[in-house]
Amino acid sequence: MISDFARQASENDQWPEPLLFGEAEAPEISTDLLPCYLGQYGAAVSRATQTPAGLAVMFALSTVAACLQKRVEVSPYGDGYKEPVSLWTNTALDSGTRKTAVKNAMTAPLTMWEKEQEEKTKPEIKRVNHVRDLNQKRIDQLKAKAAKPDVASSDREECLKVIMQIEDETPDEIKAPKVWTDDVTPERLQALMADHGERMALISDEGGIFEVMAGLYSNGRANVNVFLQGHAGSPVRVDRQGRSVTLDRPALSFGLSVQPEVVSDLAQGNKARFRGNGLLARFLYCIPRSNVGSRDVTRRIPIPESVKIAYEGGIMGLLGIDPVYDEQGREQPRILTLAPDALQAWEQFSQYIENRQGPAGDLHNIRDWAGKLPGAALRIAGLFHVVEHGTTTAVIGRSAVEQALDLCDLLIPHAFAAFDLMGDDQASGDAKVVLKWILAKKQTSFRQNDAFRENRRFRNVERLEKALRVLITRHIISEPLRLDTGGRPSIVYNVNPEILKSV
Repeated sequence: MISDFARQASENDQWPEPLLFGEAEAPEISTDLLPCYLGQYGAAVSRATQTPAGLAVMFALSTVAACLQKRVEVSPYGDGYKEPVSLWTNTALDSGTRKTAVKNAMTAPLTMWEKEQEEKTKPEIKRVNHVRDLNQKRIDQLKAKAAKPDVASSDREECLKVIMQIEDETPDEIKAPKVWTDDVTPERLQALMADHGERMALISDEGGIFEVMAGLYSNGRANVNVFLQGHAGSPVRVDRQGRSVTLDRPALSFGLSVQPEVVSDLAQGNKARFRGNGLLARFLYCIPRSNVGSRDVTRRIPIPESVKIAYEGGIMGLLGIDPVYDEQGREQPRILTLAPDALQAWEQFSQYIENRQGPAGDLHNIRDWAGKLPGAALRIAGLFHVVEHGTTTAVIGRSAVEQALDLCDLLIPHAFAAFDLMGDDQASGDAKVVLKWILAKKQTSFRQNDAFRENRRFRNVERLEKALRVLITRHIISEPLRLDTGGRPSIVYNVNPEILKSV
């Protein structure tokens, strides 16, 4: 009877394509989603390197975030809720996919700007260093004089007075401005941010930073506070022996491109805590399809010089945006708000994401990530707005917001693919066990009671139901059906016929 029921249901249902574990195929992320010179250059880099467009998009976002973090914030309602524009991106591609070439192309203006700043500040840095050295020698001489046992107390007081005066007149150390790095420890990151306006970007084509965050240099004790606080803009207070750091509103962006194995490893060992402390939820993931094996090695499409010049000029312009300070000398970001129609579009998207996070929603198992997506959309909209309009207008229009929302919507299946690779969610792990059981049974339908009885993994039905819900959202099985057998109704699930074709 159950097989007849299942056969009839299967014939009547139009099954979507099943989304298998480890085989999540996310849509391409086009450079058309990026505004003006950013999209044009991203497309040119992608063509020249024969790499997925999503790789250039993600590096472009991180590059712009490196320029604008702390300079602007987005306040959709014009009140106390504000989103900084720091962004964390992580693209997974195999070795040999030319990740380095894309990273170098997108970050070239950052490197160029830092070199220019270094040359510009070099004379003043030398002068200040000499002054500091001379003053220190004078202080040492005065201390030595004051420390002599036969010196009069009045002379000692005079020495101390002069020492304090020299200290007050000694200029602070000057360092050439930096906006990014590609390898850093938490302690060094704190120092870099303290030295460079409390903002820094970590842009790299390697995943070594995850080892660092997991405690590579601290005996396995993860130290991620400065990273987490840099995403949110929360204060950092460090008071340890020999080291004291205070950051009022740190800003940190990531632009990573790593091997898929690195993403898979994020659920293992010391990194397993990354999910619980919210670190993994802060990344926007891109899992593009590799085109290795289908590239034309004879093809050469250079980046047009006009496109390159426009991009370099645009990024240099963003880097040239001066900070704004309050009366106490503290940097204050320029506040961007949303036009009414832009706010309406963002609110609709936010509700759309919220509705999908409930127990029956397809985002439930990654709700920690999905809950941050509307905020990420605001951050991206802020970046897009300044790229296109600069800081002359403080109101973000609907166009920039819709571009950001379209991009964020595309990033959802990429997040599914990323968390599939990690595989650290209990419900997903349980769902894989149930799927294995379904394939072994080779039946077009099954009873929930049979799945519970024959899989000793489950000690309560609630845990099984969560696993079954994962399979439902992946279109592997149907919604539960109640089969009236004359007694107590049985809960039955149909199996997507495409699943059984591989058995």
